[in-house]
Amino acid sequence: MSENNEYCISEEALQRLTEDIGKKMVEGAEKTQSISSSSCIYRVPEEIRKQKEGAYTPRFVSIGPLHSKDQHILNSPVQNLKLSYVNTLFGRISSEEGGSEEEKLNKSKEVLMECVRKMRKSLDKAKKCYAEEVEDVLDVEMLVIDGCFILELLYKLTDKESDRGKDPIFGNIVMPIYVQHDLLLLENQLPFFVLNELFDLTVARIACTPTWTLGQYVISYFPQMWKSENDGTTIATTTTTNNYYDHILDILHNHYRHHDVNPGGGAPSVVMPCASDLEYAGAMFKEGNKVEFCKPPSPFHRAQFKIPTLDLYDSVEPFLRNLIAYEQCCPGVPGYFTSYAILMDTLINTPKDIQVLEKAGIIRNYLGASEDASDLFNNLCKGIVLGDFYFTETTKAAADYSKRCWHDAMAHLRRRYFATPWTFIAFCVGFITFGISIVKFVRANFR
Repeated sequence: MSENNEYCISEEALQRLTEDIGKKMVEGAEKTQSISSSSCIYRVPEEIRKQKEGAYTPRFVSIGPLHSKDQHILNSPVQNLKLSYVNTLFGRISSEEGGSEEEKLNKSKEVLMECVRKMRKSLDKAKKCYAEEVEDVLDVEMLVIDGCFILELLYKLTDKESDRGKDPIFGNIVMPIYVQHDLLLLENQLPFFVLNELFDLTVARIACTPTWTLGQYVISYFPQMWKSENDGTTIATTTTTNNYYDHILDILHNHYRHHDVNPGGGAPSVVMPCASDLEYAGAMFKEGNKVEFCKPPSPFHRAQFKIPTLDLYDSVEPFLRNLIAYEQCCPGVPGYFTSYAILMDTLINTPKDIQVLEKAGIIRNYLGASEDASDLFNNLCKGIVLGDFYFTETTKAAADYSKRCWHDAMAHLRRRYFATPWTFIAFCVGFITFGISIVKFVRANFR
């Protein structure tokens, strides 16, 4: 009987343990499914973050829950600045309708209450947009304050009547750059639908506001660094108004990538020569609206390698790094900028390659030395994983072009005789001497 009791007890314990494990499996699967289906704001993976910590961390303004407890943020006057901006935004709305000061104050409270009510309904949905647990950090107050701060910031830049000279952000030399940097970061985002709901309740009510969508405000706020399909502030209004975007970084990702370029599979199947080698082989680099390699119509013409112009400022590196991190982390996001970084890393091996692209107008280098620009591109791809490569046909065409006999001979000739003014002069003198010798030989033997 004792043995039977022990057997029954062990079987019961085994069954309970099995049920516990099964329950945890189901819960884990449900949480994973929930995260993968709705998450769009991620922590940057450590392997990528350690390459350049400062490119992923806000310097001054924390937006959302992921950096709200950072010590350097808590010790800054940022929270009072946010509150001041939000107060200004609600003041704009109440001023539009006029009335006494008391009526304006009541109107501000009324609009604020509408925002609070809306954010309370949206809070659970907003929490699901973060890939990590933010239950105890993200609340209605954070959504209202951070969201309305961004909206006032965007509106103030376009409002001609605003006195930006005395503004704590726009009246400072470095502050606008720091704030722009912080709003670009993947870890420092609010869900776009939150911003859009607050936009409809606030900025959209201001009578003198241009008939812009929120997406157009975002595009106009950040400096134009690339040529894009959507020139200037043009952006699709249909997708903006129905909450198509994930967040501000996604708006910029969608704006700058080229939608008619399709992925061509995995990693490049061939190794493309660097820019200086391609130039030696006869290829001509030109500014273009998209990346493409145009083959020459005949062996006596030069191929054209077209790439959109990129202005290299200090802000470009963190922008590129966060676009790439977004592509690396978020399922379903096209890996266009990861492919672009791989392409540029292949083209640029030395400062000489930077000079080739500068001469063609593809890169406008405001970083200083060519070494700084080449280091930027050579370090950009460390720690990243390439999925679909968007420029397979381009790199293959460039590699094939450089291997052809005629172009290979031209490359050898340029390297040996045209690399410097002195070798070119020596070549010309030798060629003239050779020509004179031929003329003398013909005259001496065929008189």
